[in-house]
Amino acid sequence: MKVILMTDVKALGRRGAVVNVSDGYALNFLFPQNLAVQATAQAIQRMRDQEDKAVRVVKKGETEARKLASRLDGYELVFREKASEAGTLFAAVTAKSVAAALKKAGFAITADQVEMEPAKEPGERNILVNFPHGFEATIKLIIESK
Repeated sequence: MKVILMTDVKALGRRGAVVNVSDGYALNFLFPQNLAVQATAQAIQRMRDQEDKAVRVVKKGETEARKLASRLDGYELVFREKASEAGTLFAAVTAKSVAAALKKAGFAITADQVEMEPAKEPGERNILVNFPHGFEATIKLIIESK
């Protein structure tokens, strides 16, 4: 019996593969555990449609990540924080605060995407922001004391 694997099966193959198995193996093991479905013309077409849709979603996500990275690259973000007379900030500027400021400025960024050490002194620094699909943007963080 020909079946389409719904998940990776160690002895048979990867998800989406069409393989020949014995009727008993398919009926007693693969089908009850939802590891495979019978390979009918409709099931094969449905699988191809799902693969095409997945490819379109990935391409759309890649395009959006590229656009956001290009818009954000070179952006200057200014923080005005209270500092002691010695010049150290009372509260450090962290990736979380940078992500919140970027979100407020209209960029959909999370703290996980921002690569930086907490900044405890005023000054300028370049910060790397990572996006899905390998895109990156560098922003300039300017911290001024009040």
